[in-house]
Amino acid sequence: MKKRYVFAALAAMTVFAGCGDNASQQKNTDNTTQESTAEDDLTAADPDEDGEELDPEFSQDVENNEVIDADDAEEEAALDPITPSEYLVQNASDYVTLGDYDGVEVTRYTYEITDDMVQDEIQEELADASDEQSTNAPSEDGNIVYMNLTATVEGEEAAEPEETFITLGQEEFGAEFDQKLTGVSTGDKLDFSITYGDDTWQEDWQGKTVDFSVEITDVTASNTPEYDEDYVKNYTGYDTKEEYEASVKEYLEQSYEEQSTYDETEDLISACLARTEFTGEYPDDLFEACREEALSGYSMFVEEDGDVNDVLDMFGVTEDDIAEEAKNLVNRRLFISAYAEANNIEVTEDEYVNYVNEYADYYGESPADFETLYTRETLVNALYESKVTELLLEKANVTETPYTPEEYDEEESKEDDTLDDLEIVEEGEEGVAE
Repeated sequence: MKKRYVFAALAAMTVFAGCGDNASQQKNTDNTTQESTAEDDLTAADPDEDGEELDPEFSQDVENNEVIDADDAEEEAALDPITPSEYLVQNASDYVTLGDYDGVEVTRYTYEITDDMVQDEIQEELADASDEQSTNAPSEDGNIVYMNLTATVEGEEAAEPEETFITLGQEEFGAEFDQKLTGVSTGDKLDFSITYGDDTWQEDWQGKTVDFSVEITDVTASNTPEYDEDYVKNYTGYDTKEEYEASVKEYLEQSYEEQSTYDETEDLISACLARTEFTGEYPDDLFEACREEALSGYSMFVEEDGDVNDVLDMFGVTEDDIAEEAKNLVNRRLFISAYAEANNIEVTEDEYVNYVNEYADYYGESPADFETLYTRETLVNALYESKVTELLLEKANVTETPYTPEEYDEEESKEDDTLDDLEIVEEGEEGVAE
C-alpha cells in the first residue's frame, strides 16, 4: 500500500501517548500573532467578547437564558467509569504467539537543525503572515489564479463547472496547465486540452486527454511582510531577530525530536510484528472497529454535506487500501493486547482519565466529547501501546542514524516491499507471515 505514509501522517495525531512528550508542549513561537488555529483553541477558558475571562465558578447559558453552576457542569461532563483492560482484545493469546523481542533492530534518526532550515521555517511564517491583493497585471509565477473550471475527460460526459484556484508555479494540475494560465487577467476565458501521462496525481486523468474550459474570476498577489526588526517586534513578540531565530530553532529541534520518536516507535512495532505469529483469526467485531479507525483519519477532512469517499478519492485511497490498513491494525491490536497480557502491563482508570482530560484540554474539547470523537478503544490502546513500546525499547538494539533524505527514502522503500510481501490476515483464513 503506497499510501500508508499518508495515512500514518493523518493517524499520528490519535497515537497521543506514543510520542513521549507532554500534551502541553507547544511551538516555542506561541507568543507570536502567527499561532495556528489549533493553538488558538487550546486556551483553558474562552474569553468573552470584551477579552475578559469568564468567571470559572459562575457563567450564563445565553441561548437558554439559564444560570449554570460550573461545578455542576463539570460533574455532568465527567467521564463514565472505565476499566481500561476491558478495551483490549480479550484472550489475545488465543490468536497470537509472541516471539523473542530481545535485540530487535531499531533505527532512530537524528536531525541537525541548520541555519537554512531555520530560515525556511521563517519564510513559511512570513507566507502565513501575508495577505492577498487583486492585481490588474497579467498573472505570473507565484500569483493565485481563481477560476470557474470545467474539466472534461475524453470519453466521458461534459463535467460541471467548479470554483477553484491554483498557485502558479506549484503545478497542481501540471506544468502545461500553469503555462496556459500564465499571463491571464480577470475576466479572461480560455479553452484548451492537455494530454496527461501516467504520473499525474489525478488518477482519472492518467494517460488521457482532458478538455478544459476556464473563466478567470480573480488574480491575486501575495503581500508578504519583509523579514526585518519591525516584523519581529510586530508579529512574533520578540525584540530581536536573534531571539526569534533561536526560538524557531528550538521549535524545530522539538518537532524533529517528536518525528524521530514516532518513526522509532513505528520501526519497533513493525520489527516486533515480524517476529510474531498470528493464527489468522480474530474476534468478529475487531476488524470493523479497526476499519472505522482507519477511516477516521480521513473523516476529519470531510466538508459539510460531504462524504468520506470524496476525501478518499482526493488522496487516491481505495476501499482495498482501507481494508489492508484495517487488517494491519487488527494485527497491531492483537500484538499489543497479547504482550500486555503476558507481561502484566496495566493502565489504571486514573491514568486514563488524566490522559483524556489533558488531551481534551489541549484540543479544546470537553473530555466527554473528546472520548466520543476518538473512541475509548482507540484511546485505551494508545495508552497501552505507549507502555508496551517503552518496555520493548529497553530490550531493543537502537541505532542512532543521522537523517539524510536518500537514506530515509531507501528505508521507506524497503518497508514498502516488506509489507507488500506480508500475507495479510483474512477473516477465517490461516496465516500471517512471520
